[in-house]
Amino acid sequence: MADDEDQSSKTHDPTERRLRQLREDGNVPHSREVNNLFAVLGMVAIAGLVGPWAMGRLVQMGASLLQNAGTTPLEDTSATGVVLTRTSMSFFTSLLPVFGLMMVLGLAGSWVQNGGVFSSKPIEPKLSKISLIEGFKRLFSLKSVVELLKSFVKMVIVGWAMIAMAWSHRDELIGLLDSPLPVMLYRLSDLTLRLLGVVVGIMAVLALADFLFQRFQYISKNRMSLKELKDEMKDTEGDPHIKSRQRQIRMERARKRMMAEVPKADVIITNPTHYAVALRYKPEQGDAAPTVVAKGVDAVAARIREVATEHGIPLYEDPPLARELWRSVELDQSIPIELYEVVAKVMAFVMDLRRKSAKRLNF
Repeated sequence: MADDEDQSSKTHDPTERRLRQLREDGNVPHSREVNNLFAVLGMVAIAGLVGPWAMGRLVQMGASLLQNAGTTPLEDTSATGVVLTRTSMSFFTSLLPVFGLMMVLGLAGSWVQNGGVFSSKPIEPKLSKISLIEGFKRLFSLKSVVELLKSFVKMVIVGWAMIAMAWSHRDELIGLLDSPLPVMLYRLSDLTLRLLGVVVGIMAVLALADFLFQRFQYISKNRMSLKELKDEMKDTEGDPHIKSRQRQIRMERARKRMMAEVPKADVIITNPTHYAVALRYKPEQGDAAPTVVAKGVDAVAARIREVATEHGIPLYEDPPLARELWRSVELDQSIPIELYEVVAKVMAFVMDLRRKSAKRLNF
Protein backbone atom coordinates (compact mmCIF):
# COMPACT_ATOMS: atom_id res chain seq x y z
CA MET A 1 0.00 0.00 0.00
CA ALA A 2 2.81 2.39 0.85
CA ASP A 3 4.41 1.78 -2.54
CA ASP A 4 1.08 2.44 -4.31
CA GLU A 5 0.57 5.68 -2.40
CA ASP A 6 4.14 6.74 -3.11
CA GLN A 7 3.71 6.00 -6.83
CA SER A 8 0.36 7.81 -6.97
CA SER A 9 2.04 10.99 -5.71
CA LYS A 10 4.49 10.93 -8.62
CA THR A 11 2.51 12.85 -11.21
CA HIS A 12 5.26 14.91 -12.85
CA ASP A 13 7.31 13.81 -15.86
CA PRO A 14 11.02 13.25 -15.11
CA THR A 15 13.26 16.26 -15.63
CA GLU A 16 16.23 16.36 -17.99
CA ARG A 17 18.57 15.94 -15.03
CA ARG A 18 16.66 12.88 -13.79
CA LEU A 19 16.70 11.31 -17.27
CA ARG A 20 20.42 12.02 -17.57
CA GLN A 21 21.10 10.30 -14.22
CA LEU A 22 19.06 7.27 -15.28
CA ARG A 23 20.96 7.14 -18.55
CA GLU A 24 24.32 7.26 -16.75
CA ASP A 25 23.15 4.30 -14.64
CA GLY A 26 22.33 2.36 -17.81
CA ASN A 27 18.59 2.66 -17.14
CA VAL A 28 17.14 3.47 -20.56
CA PRO A 29 13.97 2.42 -22.43
CA HIS A 30 14.61 -0.63 -24.54
CA SER A 31 12.46 -2.53 -27.02
CA ARG A 32 13.43 -6.10 -27.82
CA GLU A 33 11.17 -5.97 -30.86
CA VAL A 34 13.37 -3.27 -32.43
CA ASN A 35 16.43 -5.50 -31.94
CA ASN A 36 14.56 -8.45 -33.43
CA LEU A 37 13.50 -6.32 -36.40
CA PHE A 38 17.09 -5.28 -37.11
CA ALA A 39 18.24 -8.89 -36.84
CA VAL A 40 15.59 -10.09 -39.29
CA LEU A 41 16.42 -7.21 -41.64
CA GLY A 42 20.00 -8.41 -41.59
CA MET A 43 18.89 -11.94 -42.39
CA VAL A 44 16.77 -10.72 -45.32
CA ALA A 45 19.59 -8.51 -46.61
CA ILE A 46 22.22 -11.22 -46.44
CA ALA A 47 19.84 -13.77 -47.93
CA GLY A 48 19.19 -11.46 -50.86
CA LEU A 49 22.87 -10.62 -51.37
CA VAL A 50 24.60 -13.94 -50.81
CA GLY A 51 21.62 -16.27 -50.81
CA PRO A 52 22.35 -17.66 -54.30
CA TRP A 53 25.99 -18.23 -53.33
CA ALA A 54 25.03 -19.95 -50.07
CA MET A 55 22.39 -22.02 -51.83
CA GLY A 56 24.95 -23.06 -54.44
CA ARG A 57 27.32 -24.16 -51.68
CA LEU A 58 24.58 -26.23 -50.05
CA VAL A 59 23.62 -27.83 -53.37
CA GLN A 60 27.26 -28.71 -54.06
CA MET A 61 27.59 -30.12 -50.56
CA GLY A 62 24.47 -32.28 -50.98
CA ALA A 63 25.58 -33.49 -54.41
CA SER A 64 29.04 -34.34 -53.09
CA LEU A 65 27.55 -36.36 -50.23
CA LEU A 66 25.32 -38.30 -52.60
CA GLN A 67 28.13 -38.97 -55.07
CA ASN A 68 30.49 -40.22 -52.37
CA ALA A 69 27.86 -42.04 -50.35
CA GLY A 70 29.25 -45.48 -51.18
CA THR A 71 32.92 -44.68 -51.45
CA THR A 72 33.68 -44.26 -47.75
CA PRO A 73 33.27 -47.38 -45.59
CA LEU A 74 31.35 -46.66 -42.39
CA GLU A 75 33.83 -48.74 -40.39
CA ASP A 76 36.62 -46.36 -41.48
CA THR A 77 36.00 -43.83 -38.71
CA SER A 78 38.88 -41.52 -39.65
CA ALA A 79 37.71 -41.15 -43.26
CA THR A 80 34.09 -40.74 -42.15
CA GLY A 81 35.17 -38.08 -39.67
CA VAL A 82 37.00 -36.15 -42.39
CA VAL A 83 33.90 -36.21 -44.62
CA LEU A 84 31.62 -35.08 -41.81
CA THR A 85 34.04 -32.34 -40.77
CA ARG A 86 34.30 -30.97 -44.30
CA THR A 87 30.54 -31.13 -44.72
CA SER A 88 29.93 -29.35 -41.41
CA MET A 89 32.50 -26.66 -42.23
CA SER A 90 30.90 -26.04 -45.62
CA PHE A 91 27.47 -25.83 -44.02
CA PHE A 92 28.49 -23.39 -41.28
CA THR A 93 30.59 -21.33 -43.70
CA SER A 94 27.49 -20.86 -45.83
CA LEU A 95 25.43 -19.69 -42.85
CA LEU A 96 28.13 -17.68 -41.04
CA PRO A 97 27.48 -14.36 -42.89
CA VAL A 98 23.78 -14.59 -41.99
CA PHE A 99 24.36 -15.05 -38.26
CA GLY A 100 27.19 -12.51 -38.22
CA LEU A 101 25.13 -9.75 -39.77
CA MET A 102 22.12 -10.62 -37.60
CA MET A 103 24.25 -10.19 -34.47
CA VAL A 104 25.75 -6.89 -35.66
CA LEU A 105 22.36 -5.45 -36.61
CA GLY A 106 20.87 -6.66 -33.33
CA LEU A 107 23.49 -4.54 -31.52
CA ALA A 108 22.78 -1.69 -33.95
CA GLY A 109 19.13 -1.85 -32.90
CA SER A 110 20.14 -1.13 -29.30
CA TRP A 111 22.43 1.70 -30.40
CA VAL A 112 19.69 3.33 -32.52
CA GLN A 113 17.26 3.29 -29.61
CA ASN A 114 19.54 4.84 -27.01
CA GLY A 115 22.56 6.27 -28.80
CA GLY A 116 24.99 3.66 -27.55
CA VAL A 117 24.65 3.76 -23.75
CA PHE A 118 27.40 1.79 -22.02
CA SER A 119 27.28 1.39 -18.25
CA SER A 120 28.62 -1.29 -15.91
CA LYS A 121 25.98 -0.64 -13.24
CA PRO A 122 23.28 -2.96 -14.70
CA ILE A 123 25.71 -5.91 -14.54
CA GLU A 124 27.15 -5.14 -11.10
CA PRO A 125 26.56 -8.04 -8.65
CA LYS A 126 23.61 -7.44 -6.33
CA LEU A 127 22.08 -9.74 -3.71
CA SER A 128 18.60 -9.01 -5.08
CA LYS A 129 19.61 -10.55 -8.40
CA ILE A 130 20.33 -13.93 -6.81
CA SER A 131 17.44 -13.83 -4.34
CA LEU A 132 14.82 -16.54 -5.01
CA ILE A 133 12.02 -14.30 -3.74
CA GLU A 134 13.06 -11.41 -5.99
CA GLY A 135 13.46 -13.87 -8.85
CA PHE A 136 9.89 -15.12 -8.45
CA LYS A 137 8.65 -11.54 -8.23
CA ARG A 138 10.33 -10.71 -11.55
CA LEU A 139 9.09 -13.95 -13.11
CA PHE A 140 5.45 -13.23 -12.27
CA SER A 141 5.57 -9.44 -12.57
CA LEU A 142 3.25 -7.46 -14.83
CA LYS A 143 6.17 -6.76 -17.16
CA SER A 144 6.84 -10.49 -17.60
CA VAL A 145 3.17 -11.17 -18.32
CA VAL A 146 3.11 -8.37 -20.90
CA GLU A 147 6.27 -9.72 -22.57
CA LEU A 148 4.73 -13.20 -22.68
CA LEU A 149 1.53 -11.86 -24.24
CA LYS A 150 3.53 -9.88 -26.80
CA SER A 151 5.50 -12.97 -27.77
CA PHE A 152 2.30 -14.99 -28.11
CA VAL A 153 0.59 -12.33 -30.25
CA LYS A 154 3.68 -12.01 -32.44
CA MET A 155 3.89 -15.79 -32.85
CA VAL A 156 0.19 -15.98 -33.82
CA ILE A 157 0.43 -13.13 -36.34
CA VAL A 158 3.65 -14.34 -37.95
CA GLY A 159 2.40 -17.94 -37.97
CA TRP A 160 -0.85 -16.87 -39.60
CA ALA A 161 1.09 -14.93 -42.25
CA MET A 162 3.30 -17.94 -43.00
CA ILE A 163 0.34 -20.31 -43.29
CA ALA A 164 -1.60 -17.84 -45.46
CA MET A 165 1.34 -17.37 -47.81
CA ALA A 166 2.04 -21.11 -48.03
CA TRP A 167 -1.65 -21.73 -48.78
CA SER A 168 -1.69 -19.09 -51.51
CA HIS A 169 1.30 -20.84 -53.18
CA ARG A 170 0.12 -24.40 -52.51
CA ASP A 171 -0.07 -25.33 -56.21
CA GLU A 172 3.46 -24.10 -56.81
CA LEU A 173 4.75 -25.97 -53.75
CA ILE A 174 3.07 -29.20 -54.83
CA GLY A 175 4.54 -28.79 -58.32
CA LEU A 176 8.04 -28.53 -56.85
CA LEU A 177 7.85 -32.13 -55.64
CA ASP A 178 8.49 -33.30 -59.22
CA SER A 179 11.27 -30.75 -59.84
CA PRO A 180 15.02 -31.44 -59.75
CA LEU A 181 16.67 -30.75 -56.39
CA PRO A 182 18.53 -27.57 -57.49
CA VAL A 183 15.35 -26.09 -58.98
CA MET A 184 13.39 -27.02 -55.86
CA LEU A 185 15.95 -25.37 -53.57
CA TYR A 186 16.14 -22.14 -55.59
CA ARG A 187 12.34 -21.84 -55.82
CA LEU A 188 12.01 -22.48 -52.10
CA SER A 189 14.64 -19.81 -51.39
CA ASP A 190 12.68 -17.34 -53.53
CA LEU A 191 9.46 -18.10 -51.64
CA THR A 192 11.33 -17.84 -48.35
CA LEU A 193 12.60 -14.36 -49.26
CA ARG A 194 9.07 -13.23 -50.09
CA LEU A 195 7.81 -14.70 -46.84
CA LEU A 196 10.56 -12.89 -44.93
CA GLY A 197 9.50 -9.64 -46.59
CA VAL A 198 5.98 -10.12 -45.19
CA VAL A 199 7.40 -11.02 -41.77
CA VAL A 200 9.59 -7.89 -41.79
CA GLY A 201 6.56 -5.72 -42.51
CA ILE A 202 4.64 -7.26 -39.62
CA MET A 203 7.63 -6.98 -37.29
CA ALA A 204 8.16 -3.33 -38.25
CA VAL A 205 4.61 -2.49 -37.11
CA LEU A 206 5.06 -4.50 -33.90
CA ALA A 207 8.47 -2.90 -33.25
CA LEU A 208 7.10 0.63 -33.64
CA ALA A 209 4.19 -0.12 -31.29
CA ASP A 210 6.51 -1.72 -28.72
CA PHE A 211 9.04 1.12 -29.00
CA LEU A 212 6.34 3.71 -28.22
CA PHE A 213 4.93 1.55 -25.43
CA GLN A 214 8.35 1.10 -23.81
CA ARG A 215 8.97 4.88 -23.94
CA PHE A 216 5.58 5.56 -22.36
CA GLN A 217 6.14 2.92 -19.68
CA TYR A 218 9.64 4.25 -18.97
CA ILE A 219 8.39 7.81 -18.46
CA SER A 220 5.48 6.60 -16.30
CA LYS A 221 7.76 4.44 -14.16
CA ASN A 222 10.19 7.31 -13.52
CA ARG A 223 7.69 10.07 -12.79
CA MET A 224 8.60 12.40 -9.94
CA SER A 225 6.67 13.75 -6.97
CA LEU A 226 6.37 17.45 -6.22
CA LYS A 227 8.79 17.01 -3.31
CA GLU A 228 11.37 15.37 -5.60
CA LEU A 229 11.03 18.25 -8.05
CA LYS A 230 11.58 20.82 -5.30
CA ASP A 231 14.57 18.89 -3.92
CA GLU A 232 16.10 18.71 -7.39
CA MET A 233 15.62 22.44 -7.92
CA LYS A 234 17.53 23.08 -4.69
CA ASP A 235 20.30 20.70 -5.75
CA THR A 236 20.65 22.19 -9.21
CA GLU A 237 20.77 25.85 -8.20
CA GLY A 238 24.55 25.59 -8.09
CA ASP A 239 24.94 23.01 -10.85
CA PRO A 240 27.03 24.64 -13.63
CA HIS A 241 25.64 22.23 -16.24
CA ILE A 242 22.04 23.17 -15.38
CA LYS A 243 22.92 26.86 -15.28
CA SER A 244 24.56 26.62 -18.68
CA ARG A 245 21.54 24.81 -20.11
CA GLN A 246 19.13 27.36 -18.65
CA ARG A 247 21.24 30.20 -20.02
CA GLN A 248 21.26 28.53 -23.43
CA ILE A 249 17.46 28.20 -23.37
CA ARG A 250 17.05 31.85 -22.38
CA MET A 251 19.38 32.99 -25.15
CA GLU A 252 17.52 30.88 -27.71
CA ARG A 253 14.17 32.33 -26.65
CA ALA A 254 15.58 35.86 -26.75
CA ARG A 255 16.99 35.24 -30.24
CA LYS A 256 13.61 34.01 -31.49
CA ARG A 257 11.88 37.08 -30.05
CA MET A 258 14.51 39.30 -31.67
CA MET A 259 14.09 37.63 -35.07
CA ALA A 260 10.33 38.17 -34.84
CA GLU A 261 11.02 41.93 -34.72
CA VAL A 262 13.12 42.00 -37.92
CA PRO A 263 10.09 42.16 -40.29
CA LYS A 264 8.92 45.25 -38.37
CA ALA A 265 12.21 47.11 -38.99
CA ASP A 266 12.64 49.90 -41.55
CA VAL A 267 16.25 49.18 -42.52
CA ILE A 268 19.10 46.74 -41.85
CA ILE A 269 22.53 48.36 -41.50
CA THR A 270 25.25 45.86 -42.43
CA ASN A 271 29.02 45.44 -42.28
CA PRO A 272 28.17 43.85 -44.87
CA THR A 273 28.96 40.27 -43.77
CA HIS A 274 29.93 40.23 -40.09
CA TYR A 275 27.51 42.72 -38.51
CA ALA A 276 23.81 43.44 -38.99
CA VAL A 277 21.65 45.90 -37.01
CA ALA A 278 17.90 46.30 -37.60
CA LEU A 279 16.48 49.80 -37.01
CA ARG A 280 12.83 50.72 -36.60
CA TYR A 281 11.54 54.29 -36.76
CA LYS A 282 7.79 54.70 -36.58
CA PRO A 283 6.87 58.01 -34.89
CA GLU A 284 3.18 57.17 -35.21
CA GLN A 285 3.80 54.17 -32.91
CA GLY A 286 5.65 56.23 -30.30
CA ASP A 287 9.27 55.96 -31.53
CA ALA A 288 11.01 59.17 -30.44
CA ALA A 289 14.12 58.13 -32.41
CA PRO A 290 15.28 55.17 -34.49
CA THR A 291 15.34 52.07 -32.26
CA VAL A 292 17.50 48.95 -32.48
CA VAL A 293 15.13 45.95 -32.64
CA ALA A 294 17.67 43.27 -33.64
CA LYS A 295 21.42 42.91 -33.95
CA GLY A 296 23.98 40.18 -34.38
CA VAL A 297 27.32 39.07 -35.74
CA ASP A 298 28.33 36.30 -38.16
CA ALA A 299 25.63 33.57 -38.24
CA VAL A 300 23.03 35.71 -36.45
CA ALA A 301 23.80 38.63 -38.75
CA ALA A 302 23.37 36.36 -41.77
CA ARG A 303 20.00 35.20 -40.44
CA ILE A 304 18.88 38.81 -39.87
CA ARG A 305 19.76 39.62 -43.49
CA GLU A 306 17.87 36.54 -44.72
CA VAL A 307 14.72 37.42 -42.78
CA ALA A 308 14.94 41.03 -43.93
CA THR A 309 15.29 40.00 -47.58
CA GLU A 310 12.32 37.64 -47.25
CA HIS A 311 10.17 40.52 -45.98
CA GLY A 312 11.47 43.19 -48.33
CA ILE A 313 13.37 45.20 -45.71
CA PRO A 314 16.15 47.26 -47.39
CA LEU A 315 19.81 46.59 -46.56
CA TYR A 316 22.14 49.59 -46.12
CA GLU A 317 25.89 48.96 -46.13
CA ASP A 318 27.81 51.14 -43.65
CA PRO A 319 30.50 49.14 -41.77
CA PRO A 320 31.51 51.83 -39.21
CA LEU A 321 27.89 52.63 -38.34
CA ALA A 322 26.95 48.93 -38.12
CA ARG A 323 29.83 48.23 -35.72
CA GLU A 324 29.08 51.31 -33.60
CA LEU A 325 25.37 50.51 -33.29
CA TRP A 326 26.13 46.88 -32.42
CA ARG A 327 28.67 47.94 -29.79
CA SER A 328 26.91 50.86 -28.10
CA VAL A 329 23.13 50.36 -28.42
CA GLU A 330 21.20 47.61 -26.64
CA LEU A 331 18.09 45.94 -27.99
CA ASP A 332 14.89 48.00 -27.80
CA GLN A 333 16.92 51.15 -27.10
CA SER A 334 16.93 54.34 -29.18
CA ILE A 335 20.13 55.44 -30.86
CA PRO A 336 22.23 58.06 -29.01
CA ILE A 337 22.05 61.72 -30.03
CA GLU A 338 25.57 61.70 -31.50
CA LEU A 339 24.42 59.22 -34.15
CA TYR A 340 21.29 61.16 -35.20
CA GLU A 341 22.98 62.86 -38.16
CA VAL A 342 24.47 59.65 -39.58
CA VAL A 343 21.28 57.64 -39.08
CA ALA A 344 19.22 60.49 -40.59
CA LYS A 345 21.04 59.89 -43.88
CA VAL A 346 20.12 56.21 -43.66
CA MET A 347 16.46 57.00 -42.99
CA ALA A 348 16.47 59.48 -45.90
CA PHE A 349 17.78 56.66 -48.09
CA VAL A 350 14.93 54.42 -46.91
CA MET A 351 12.30 57.10 -47.53
CA ASP A 352 13.71 57.69 -51.01
CA LEU A 353 13.43 53.96 -51.76
CA ARG A 354 9.82 53.96 -50.60
CA ARG A 355 8.93 56.98 -52.77
CA LYS A 356 10.51 55.37 -55.83
CA SER A 357 8.70 52.12 -55.11
CA ALA A 358 5.38 53.95 -54.74
CA LYS A 359 5.93 55.78 -58.07
CA ARG A 360 6.61 52.48 -59.85
CA LEU A 361 3.44 50.98 -58.42
CA ASN A 362 1.35 54.01 -59.44
CA PHE A 363 2.90 53.98 -62.91
